[in-house]
Amino acid sequence: MPDIIYHTLQEYPAMPPIQETGRTLAANSLIKAAFVFKLTGLPSLADDSGLFVDALNGRPGVLSSRYGDDDEQRIRRVLHELEEAKKRTAAFRAAFTYYNRAGVYRIFEGECHGSIACASRGRHGFGYDPIFIPRGYKKTFAELGPAIKNRISHRARALKAFRRFFLQLTEEEKKV
Repeated sequence: MPDIIYHTLQEYPAMPPIQETGRTLAANSLIKAAFVFKLTGLPSLADDSGLFVDALNGRPGVLSSRYGDDDEQRIRRVLHELEEAKKRTAAFRAAFTYYNRAGVYRIFEGECHGSIACASRGRHGFGYDPIFIPRGYKKTFAELGPAIKNRISHRARALKAFRRFFLQLTEEEKKV
């Protein structure tokens, strides 16, 4: 496999904020990937993810990062809204969009099913990690730590799909 040179948004401090106006994770990841491509001229990979709680009719969903002012407030809100819920099943979902120089894009999605804990637990991770217990485990993502989370998470699954796709591209297609 050839060397891949990648850049992050930290290298573009003057880049304006990207408005996530999509109604789905896939739409938001496409908005971000196309926006970054148009400003840099480089192929881009962007993601959006969210927590979908069954008892809350899928909330916070696509609005996960805007469900409160910070992680702690967002977690408190979900736990409060689930106080009376008997069913605490949920799924983390992610969508990654790869956007190339030809304006062609492809979306890769991943999902991790589990449930919501009754209280915040653990010190690792970010976002809703302290309350999400992946199926097959008794600990939250924040308790399991990055090694396990990075192997089984929604983002890991979407990135594995992207990797399979990218490795099948020819060297010429990778340059586009």
